Amino acid sequence: MNKIIPALALFFAPVVAFSQARLVINSTSSVITIVESGGTAATPIYLEIANPATNAITTTGANGGGIISEREFDMVKWDIGTSTGAYIVPFALGTTYNLPLTLTIGTAGVGAGSILFSTYHTIANQDIGVVSLTGKPSDVTNMGSMNPGGNPSNGNNSYNVVDRFWIIDTYKGAFAYATKPTASGIKFSYAHSGASAEFAGLNNSIDEPDLIAQRFNSGAPNTWGDWLGSGLWGTVGNVGTVSNSASVTPANFFRSWTLANSINPLPIDLSSFTAQCDNGAAFIQWTTQSEINNDYFTVEKTSDNIHFEQVGGTISGAGTTSLPSNYSITDNSPYSGVSYYILYQTDIDGNKNQVGNPIEFTGCGTDATPTLVNAYNTTNNIQVQINSTEATNYNISLVSMLGQTIFSGVHAVALGENNITLPNNLSPGVYIISVRNDKVNYSKKLVIGVK
Repeated sequence: MNKIIPALALFFAPVVAFSQARLVINSTSSVITIVESGGTAATPIYLEIANPATNAITTTGANGGGIISEREFDMVKWDIGTSTGAYIVPFALGTTYNLPLTLTIGTAGVGAGSILFSTYHTIANQDIGVVSLTGKPSDVTNMGSMNPGGNPSNGNNSYNVVDRFWIIDTYKGAFAYATKPTASGIKFSYAHSGASAEFAGLNNSIDEPDLIAQRFNSGAPNTWGDWLGSGLWGTVGNVGTVSNSASVTPANFFRSWTLANSINPLPIDLSSFTAQCDNGAAFIQWTTQSEINNDYFTVEKTSDNIHFEQVGGTISGAGTTSLPSNYSITDNSPYSGVSYYILYQTDIDGNKNQVGNPIEFTGCGTDATPTLVNAYNTTNNIQVQINSTEATNYNISLVSMLGQTIFSGVHAVALGENNITLPNNLSPGVYIISVRNDKVNYSKKLVIGVK
């Protein structure tokens, strides 16, 4: 038998001056679930735990149970004050699946502060173009850059984020700390029957072992990635948990958290990374939609995933920008067989991170191969660059994912480099562009954002 108890009927406070109450969820004979419902930013709903002890919330028995939040402002308010230790909030989903959140406080905060907790499943792929009760947290302004749009869009990295948020709020009006505590570790749990849909849904592209924890800096940067490389990573523990053992200092302790793909974390937004033949060399290009504190890029190559060597020198990054940036480097000596190129980014603090997945390149001769550059800008232009060893013609076509031909035409090119700008009146969506003649057959998927 399942028992569901509305949170509105519960308030746990000291019984007398010298004793403090505990919330004990005893599920020896049934699943007991406390449900919070109806909280908004203006009128949040709190299940208050007025006891700073780490065991002030305890679950017992063999049948599980817990607290259902599933909205940003249906919250557990734990009056932790100046205490330390591992605080476990036994969140649940439905009456069967447990999602405990563990916050370990290493250094106490200053003042009689409280911490507010909640977690909730979002709409699919965290589409920031939709205003929803189950959308992004109220303090989150973007999902990948400082210039967010719809879904899919320029600067939107939602497909590399699980469809769930966690709130750990150390500041809320009268509950505020004078100085926030320092967290020595956080464990996020996501194991339930629908967990796979949250990180491997219709459009999400995340392998579970690559999950990391990230928090949104709601200060002046308004970014997810300003702390990447400085400890905000975490590792997948036993199935269904990500543990972040790095210290979260008061200055870096913001309220909104999620789990992201470490191969392409927020807000690293790499829209393309390609390698094409150029008279026997490998011409390597990549495009970013936004960058945060990016000092420079490096490219490495390998043929066996054991031995690596750097290609050329460093390529200066754009620092911090929400505008698209195009980069390229030439490898004049690719391996005779298959080469794998890996892109790395080093931030201004010297932290080096892999960006995107490795790309495969097969050595080639001197045949001309077109190099495609897709530049997303305010007018949604598509630019095709063809380096040709002869004056010839190419057929260039653009087809929607539904198979509809948007345009198709023959373009004459001259010997050398040619730049062709295609129509800019496209609707947002995903397209396949093809460049062909009797020697070349090249195609690439393009994502066109919101104007």
